[in-house]
Order: sequence, then C-alpha cells, then structure tokens
Amino acid sequence: MLELSDEERMNRAVRSLRNMIRDKKELNRLLAGKYESTDEELRQALVQALMDWNMTPPLISMSTLANHPNKFLLLMGAAIQTLTSAGVWHSREHLPASDGGTSADDHAKAGEYSGWIERYVAEYERKKGDLKAALNITAALDNMSIMSEYANSFYTLYGELW
Repeated sequence: MLELSDEERMNRAVRSLRNMIRDKKELNRLLAGKYESTDEELRQALVQALMDWNMTPPLISMSTLANHPNKFLLLMGAAIQTLTSAGVWHSREHLPASDGGTSADDHAKAGEYSGWIERYVAEYERKKGDLKAALNITAALDNMSIMSEYANSFYTLYGELW
C-alpha cells in the first residue's frame, strides 16, 4: 500500500477538489485563464470540511485526510466551503456599471453560487448524518457489522489516490 506524506495527501486532495468544482485554467476564460480559487484557499476549505465532520455529533473518532471514512463526502464539504467563500466574494464585489448604454457586472454570480450551495448543503448534511449514525452504530456493536468492499477509505477519487 502506498504511504503518502501529509503534504502530498493534501496536494492530491486539492487537485481532486479543483477537479470536482471544475476550477481549471482552460475552463476559466472570463478569469483570463487563471484559477478562481488558490491552492491555499482549497487547502483551507478541506481543513474546514474536516473540522465540520469532526465536530458534528455523534462525535466519533477524529478523522484526517488519511482516514476519513468517505473521501467524496469530504470533498463535497470542501466544495461547500469553497463555493460559499467565492459567493461571499462575488456578493461583496457586486457593483454593476454602465456607460453609454452598455452595462457590465462581472460579479453578478452570487445567485448562482447560492443555488449550488443550497443544493450541496442539503445533500451533504443528509449523507453526513446518515454515515455518522451508521459509523456510531457499528462502533456500538463493537464492529460486528458485515464487511463491505465500500468500506475501503484509501481509493482513487477524481484521478488522485489519497
């Protein structure tokens, strides 16, 4: 089994998150081919998603990037953090301009971000609650549940093994 350093694991998680939210230079034509979110912002979103997971009842064992029970759910939580941050920024920078009958507003995206955030939050919270309850029941039964191939926490996600 491949042993990754914490830094490499985080770098791979950042790349997976960037792929999930489709923040790619070649797709960001309006941003002149730049990323919308920096690697540092995506790392912060991943840490916030871990903090959210670890502090949401039932409080079970602390999870890290290495041992989180569902990497997709972790990315979903990080995507919510990333979209929320971007939506706040677009809301704050929203200043429509017009001149000579032409108008422009490159920050009129807050509504779209809000819609995605609502959709993601509803799905994420439901899945997070269901998984945490199942893990809590399994722990209460002293891990006597039936083993599953879906229980592997070390797998490839969005082209990255982390």
